[in-house]
Amino acid sequence: MQIDEKWIRAHLPEDCSDEPIDFFSGYYLDGLTVMAEGERGGLDTVVYRAESGEELRCWQLETVCKFVGKADNERTWRYTRAFAKDGRWYYIEHRNYDYNAIEDSRLPGFERFLRNLRFGFPPERWESKVREYVHLMNFWYVQPHWNYDREKLVFIEISDSKEHDDKSNIIEEPRDGSVIETVDR
Repeated sequence: MQIDEKWIRAHLPEDCSDEPIDFFSGYYLDGLTVMAEGERGGLDTVVYRAESGEELRCWQLETVCKFVGKADNERTWRYTRAFAKDGRWYYIEHRNYDYNAIEDSRLPGFERFLRNLRFGFPPERWESKVREYVHLMNFWYVQPHWNYDREKLVFIEISDSKEHDDKSNIIEEPRDGSVIETVDR
């Protein structure tokens, strides 16, 4: 698929503007419609329908932003999963932590993606993505637990809410006896 590489690179953060951005193998353009080649003789499928060239470039930039840059995995979660046994998780607890929650491996990637988009998206479109990803981070919480600091470009905790299932039953929080080790950072 033909991409506007110069435009995309100009709208990426400096620290990742030189990274490879060829993430469109198997895609082709039919006008402003992005198509995926059929799998093993299957029919080609519509991936995205743009209404303008600008919208298509934004979609391409968004796709690239999901894969470039480095995620910040330096922060410490209060609880990390050690292993599962008989359908239950067992945890390592950290005495010193940045997040008072069970580790959510999506957070660093989400932060990296939103940080990358910030440099190239129009403000209202970026804000829409921020709200979408805050919603994704809060999906398994009864009350919202996460928000996004738009100045520091990181997720922040806003409550002590616990994760739940689709019936609002708490499904995962360390139970008595499930913390197998407590460590200093």
